This record gives sequence, structure tokens and C-alpha cells, in this order.
Amino acid sequence: MKLVILLIMSLVSLTLGGPLKESAVQNPLAEMLTNRNNCKDGKTCPTSATCCSSLNDESRCCAYPNAVCCSDGLHCCPVGYQCDITSNTCMKGDEMLDADLTRMYKNVICPDGQSECPDGNTCCKLSSGKYGCCPLPNAVCCSDGQHCCPSGYTCDVSSGTCTRGNSIVPWYEKSPATPVKVESVVCPDGQSECPDGNTCCKLSSGQYGCCPLPNAVCCSDGQHCCPSGYTCDVSSGTCTRGNSIVPWYEKSPATPVKVESVVCPDGQSECPDGNTCCKLSSGQYGCCPLPNAVCCSDGQHCCPSGYTCDVSAGTCSRGNSIVSWYEKSSATPINVESVICPDGQSECPDGNTCCKLSSGQYGCCPLPNAVCCSDGEHCCPSGYTCDVSAGTCSLGNSIVSWYEKSSATPINVESVICPDGQSECPDGNTCCKLSSGQYGCCPLPNAVCCSDGQHCCPSGYTCDISSGTCSRGDNIVKWTSKLNANSTIKKLQTVLSASSDIICPDGKTSCPSSNTCCSLGEAGKWGCCPVSNAVCCEDHIHCCPSGYSCGTHSCQKGSKHLPFLTKSTGLLIIENPNVKDDQHLLFQPDETISHEKSGDNIMCPDEKSSCPSGSTCCQTPGNIYGCCPYQAAICCADLIHCCPSGYSCDNSIGTCTKDDHIMPWANKLPPF
Repeated sequence: MKLVILLIMSLVSLTLGGPLKESAVQNPLAEMLTNRNNCKDGKTCPTSATCCSSLNDESRCCAYPNAVCCSDGLHCCPVGYQCDITSNTCMKGDEMLDADLTRMYKNVICPDGQSECPDGNTCCKLSSGKYGCCPLPNAVCCSDGQHCCPSGYTCDVSSGTCTRGNSIVPWYEKSPATPVKVESVVCPDGQSECPDGNTCCKLSSGQYGCCPLPNAVCCSDGQHCCPSGYTCDVSSGTCTRGNSIVPWYEKSPATPVKVESVVCPDGQSECPDGNTCCKLSSGQYGCCPLPNAVCCSDGQHCCPSGYTCDVSAGTCSRGNSIVSWYEKSSATPINVESVICPDGQSECPDGNTCCKLSSGQYGCCPLPNAVCCSDGEHCCPSGYTCDVSAGTCSLGNSIVSWYEKSSATPINVESVICPDGQSECPDGNTCCKLSSGQYGCCPLPNAVCCSDGQHCCPSGYTCDISSGTCSRGDNIVKWTSKLNANSTIKKLQTVLSASSDIICPDGKTSCPSSNTCCSLGEAGKWGCCPVSNAVCCEDHIHCCPSGYSCGTHSCQKGSKHLPFLTKSTGLLIIENPNVKDDQHLLFQPDETISHEKSGDNIMCPDEKSSCPSGSTCCQTPGNIYGCCPYQAAICCADLIHCCPSGYSCDNSIGTCTKDDHIMPWANKLPPF
């Protein structure tokens, strides 16, 4: 078809008085496309250039013909010269030539930064939205997403040609670009990186930027840099070395380092790639900066693979080889996107599927788009069928083991506390009074509460009771019905009952469900060891994890040693809510007590409630005050718990922490 079009155009041209111009069909373009040097890795360089290999055997082009490729894999010199890497120059006898750092170049990087085209090509977007390569320099990209024209020409999509005045040539077809394989230079902060052949330089912001030169000199203005061996002349904006003066280079921002992480066995923390997850003395995971490391029993150190920890000497040994041990650092929490289950109250990790358990609640299948099996415990990959009798998943002749579901986690939703202090609405709702006088929830933020006590309107709208609509100017929408609000008192009771469900042998004390009741030896008092099925030590102070025995100074299991765990005071079970436990529980204060009547009591900030001397007033949901049984206590942000002075509230696991010491936090009682 193109040939027919060209013949027709040739006839038209001859009719108009002459042949087509020679420049329209030959020389610069054709010569540039056909006369190229093939490099070892299949890439090409122009005939006027030389193929050189970088240190990673990737081809680069040196703009000199028959050039000398320097051993650093970055530079080159003209034929007859020798590379002097130390001085960054090209030498020929006594003659010195500055090595042009731009002489060796690689492919053309496309604007997306993720694809590249051969040198001498132009990046053009394809109809798919990705980048392709036009085999011309500075080409014009045609709107059909498949073709291109030489620089200065216009695409004629209807005829499939390129035109410039009377000159008409066929258009060129684009080819797909190749993904960029970029070696990176990691900057000293360990969090940013620059492309291969660049130098990390601090910007004026204090963050790192990239100078497009290897081993560059970073200028003090925080924006520019100079080639190796040169000095920055900030006043003139140049780089100097003796009589040689060149323009300085501008830095570009560095990119964040994408680090693969090692997920720790708890599934909730991770360490950098090349590290090993090791348990700390706190029971949480830390990171040993070695691969496949040996975790030492002191809970703070680790040794290289194949070595043995010598805790007494603080070293690592293997035969006659003795090296210092390494210190662990804290692991970082994993930020996981969640899949919300259909009940709206539970969620699973990203890449999982919500499946109903036999209990009727939702569990998590560790596969995307999985098939939930009818036994309520297992699941199969997408497209497979559950064979409950065989405990397998089948797809045609393919049979694989089925997967086990795990429990989903409850969704933590922030609530809006209503003005009465006793009811709440979901986050993003507005509290509105119902016709009953109680509060309800309008499912809109900053809503307008309608006077009928049942409906509400979006922010900025007016309720039209007669028509049952919301109006703003000419815009009229249906109004929204309110829902009943939840009781914060019931929520408090639920939290209390769920958090203290192990009854100690005295029948009067309780510990959190994941703890163990241990005797404190004081007149039959009981305390809580912060692990389940623990071993209670005879000193009535310490305890050890299951399987360990209480030693003189630590918990022992064969050659393993762990620091002692410390018991905390148990929580008294309140049978009569009017009886205050001023030793263990955080409880509701007395209603309205005057200063004269309060005696040694502490008046709370609302000036209506008081707590016993030696306790602390803490706010609860709804601006109600409760009493924490510790003096100068820490009131936790959940408005339900508190911790002793010097401890911090750990909301994630429901404890009070101070260095390596962990104790259960205290609970508030519901209002009376």
C-alpha cells in the first residue's frame, strides 16, 4: 500500500515539474539507521561511536570512533590516548585531555523512568499508554500511537506518511521499549539512592540528591556539584581545576530505596533484607544485622551463622575463631492493607479472602479470590473445587492440599462521642437527637439534624419537613434517616468483661486471659505472670515461660537462659460495684462530693467527682472521670485503662511497659 502511495506521489511530483527532493528519501536518516555498530549484548551504537562495556558488562556508547574504553566502565578516550582514572584525564605523551564524562552513554531513558530505547531513538507513547521506541532521533510521535516521523515533519495519519512542505516520506513504526535495568548507588542515609554513575550529595533541605557524575565534588550551595578533581566556585557558578573552567552540574532529588523486608514469625513485624528476626527480652521481635544469624539467649545479641553465643564473655565462637557479638535493633511494624469482610466488623490481611468459619464468624483464607470450603475451616485456590471427603482441592487432573483458615481480626473504628457522654456514633457520622430525646446517628459528617427527630440532611442543606427533602438553592435531595446510637457504658462493660477472664484460685482475683495466676506469698494474694501456662517461681516475685524452670538469676531450659518475668498485682473481682478497690482496679469515682465531705479524697477536674488519696483521676468516654489506683498514674489514650507512673500504655497488646518490664494495665469500671 505504501509503495502504491509513493508511486502516485512520484507521478504527481513529476507532473508538477520535477522529481522528489533527494533529501526526502535518503542520506541522513537512512544512513543513521543502517550504519550502526552492533555491541556484544545485542545493543547498537552509531557508526561514529564505539561500543564499550561497563563493569556489569552492559554496553555503553563512546562518542569517539575507535575509542579507548577506560577500565572504570564509565569513561573513554580518543584513539591514541590512554585513560588516567586517578586524574580523570586522557593522556597522550605530555598532552592531557579532560575525559569528557558524557562521552560514554547508554540508552535513552523514557519519561516514565521505567523504560528505555536504543541510543538515537525517541521515546513515544504507544496506544496502550506505555512507551515505545521510534528509530529516529528527536522524532515526531504520531497520534495513532503506532508510528512516528522524522524531526521537522508532520504526521499525516490518513495517508500513513510524513510531510514537510513538498517532501513526503513513509512514516516509521514504533517498537516496544525495554524495561530499564538500573544499578543504584545507595546514599549514606540508607533511605535514598541515585542511578549508577551518580554521586549522592546533600541538598540544602538536608536530604540527599543525585549529582550526574561519578566521584563528584558536592558544592556547598546544596544544589550543584563538580567533576572529580575540580573545585566548586560558588560565586561564579563554575568548576575549576588549574586553568580548566567548566560549568557546574545541577543535582536532582534522590529516590527512596525500595528495600525487601524479612517478615518475622509473629507476622506483625519485619526486618530489612539480609537481617534475621530474633526475639528480644521483651518478647517482641528485633533485627539481627546478619543473614541466618544465631539468636543469643540474652535477648539482646546475636552471632553469625555457624557460631555459638558465649553469653558470659559477650562473644561469638566457632572452634578457635572468636568474634564480637552483634546487637539487635527493634523490628518495625508491618503496614498491611486489609480486606474488609462482609460483616463490616472484621478484616483479613491484603491478598487474603474472607470466608465464614463454622462458628458463623469470618476467618481469613491466605489466598486471593479463594474458594471457601463448606466445612467452615478450609479453602482452595481460585478455580479449584473443595473435596471435603479427601481434604484436597481439585481442578481437572490437578489435585493440591487445601488451605486452613485463620481467625479474622476485629476492625478498630474510631467513634464520635455524642454530647450526652453516654452514646456514640461511627466515625464520619453526626450525633442528632431523636424524638425520644436520646441521641441517634446521621450517616453523614457535619450533618444538619432535622426537627422531626428522625431525619437529617447533608452539610449546607436545609431540612424541608413538609416534603421530606433537603434543599440548597435549586438543588433538592432526599433526606436521610437516623440510626440508633451505641451506648458507651455497654462498650465499657464489654471491654471490662472481655479483658479479665482468668479467675485465680482465691476466687477473688482475676488476670487477663493470656496471663497465669501466681501466688504473691502475701496473705494469700495473687498476681499475674504476663504469659500463658507460666511456671511460678518460689520467690513469689518472678515467673518463667512454659517449659522453662526458675534458676537462681534467670529462666532456664537446657543451655538456654531467659531473663525472669515479673508478676504484677492481680485484679480484684468486684461483686458489689459500690465497693471501691483502691489497690488494684481503676474504678468509678463518687458522684458529686463537696470539698468539706471529701476528707482525704482527691477532687477531679470536673469538680463533681473525687478519687481516694493515692489514686489518680482519669477521664473516661463521655467526659466522665474514673479513678486509677496508682498515684501520679499515666491515663491511657483509650480512655479505659491506666498504668503506674514511669510506665507507658501499649494499646496494641493491652499492657503497661517500662524498659523490659511488662504488666497488665488496669481497667475502669462502668458508671454506676
